[in-house]
Amino acid sequence: MPKILFATHNPWKGAQFRPTFSAHGFEMLTLEDVSLEIQPLEEIGQTPLENARLKARQVHSLEYPWTFGDDAGLEIDALHGEPGLQTRRWGGVFKDDVDDQTWLAYLLDRMKDVPPGQRTARFLSAWALIDPDGNEHVHTMYWPFEIANHPIRPIRPGSPISAVRIGPEDDLRRRQIEIGQEWQRWDILGELLTKYGG
Repeated sequence: MPKILFATHNPWKGAQFRPTFSAHGFEMLTLEDVSLEIQPLEEIGQTPLENARLKARQVHSLEYPWTFGDDAGLEIDALHGEPGLQTRRWGGVFKDDVDDQTWLAYLLDRMKDVPPGQRTARFLSAWALIDPDGNEHVHTMYWPFEIANHPIRPIRPGSPISAVRIGPEDDLRRRQIEIGQEWQRWDILGELLTKYGG
């Protein structure tokens, strides 16, 4: 079974993607599963796609010839695309360690005068897969939603937007299904496994 290294320390992300990679015959590892001496990645890309490529490229090696990186940004229409790529830091308003309640309070204050129907937003997500020959394969997608004017559910730790995102709760199984469906639309793994005899 080939291994694919997902360039993340985040166990929530790993859990979301693991079933898709398993369904294609990969054993998925994250940076929590391996001992790599790498510098913390400075996400200097100007788009989620650039950062996803940087992440996947940083861990690609002879030892790990299949690597994967992802990144996302949050764009809120009424705020002219804020917070954008640096979602957690809100473009420099906060530090990385801002707590969920502070972030959420700032969001709701910024949107307090925005009426229903105009509270639209989207996640712009990007994936980068690097194959054993070092070729980069990339995919971008939008996940649209609306923002409530007050919390409608408890915050999922690490994702304050989860408390005000209108729609089904962002539970693990739902995300796994969505990701699996998006991979089917992209259909890159099937092509590559045929090429590399996986």
